[in-house]
Amino acid sequence: MRINISDGFELVGVESAEELLLVPPCANASADHATCTWWEDAERGSKAVATGGVATPNPAARASTPAGGKSALAAFLGADEEQAPAFNPFAPEPPTREEALRDAAAAPGQPPKLRLLTRQLPVSGPMGWVLLAKGEPVAYCQAGPLSAFPRAQRLRDRYPDLPDSPPPAIITCISVVPAARGSALGSALVAGVLARLGAAGFAAAEAYPEEPESVVDPEHTSAATQRFWERLGFTVAATGPDGRWPVMRRTLD
Repeated sequence: MRINISDGFELVGVESAEELLLVPPCANASADHATCTWWEDAERGSKAVATGGVATPNPAARASTPAGGKSALAAFLGADEEQAPAFNPFAPEPPTREEALRDAAAAPGQPPKLRLLTRQLPVSGPMGWVLLAKGEPVAYCQAGPLSAFPRAQRLRDRYPDLPDSPPPAIITCISVVPAARGSALGSALVAGVLARLGAAGFAAAEAYPEEPESVVDPEHTSAATQRFWERLGFTVAATGPDGRWPVMRRTLD
């Protein structure tokens, strides 16, 4: 998915292995977007996801033909295979574009990260977004429904004051390449992603910034800082028991 957002700038939703290759290096060069993956996986650490074997097909994927193939369908209808009607109202519908992309990403041999980023495609679209400036990737952002990030749900359970409804979209990480920092490209990317989330039906979005005092270099945190999110219209929705670890929330138009 590619969206022109202004002259020379393009928003790319990661839906294929080719688009996954556009993801620029993480803000922390040694992390390789490990923080992003940590939010996605309910049980294992990011390293296990990044290197863990072959992805398994989605069991919920629609079949394109009935079990048993065309011969079984013809037998069921009491006709020879060649005489089977062209239209069968009981046959499953062909997959949508988003379902086909999701199922292709879940096929053996595809990168595990691609499977994670595309598993919600039919519901809410891509979860990985790249900003291109004159064709060059300059920033990356990851966002999607709360249900796609089990560890975000666990974190929210520690904040009883957070609203349960409407369920928010979650922005788990953002990074900008060193050469593009200080040019507001990270903000432009998040603004574009927020617009897409709003169009997908989300009424709110949340982010979990790191504490400023724990960040030696704000440019090296994949969660950004509280000030970054405030500039984008987010406000503090809740804090931890000691007043730290804010959850930032913004209503989407």
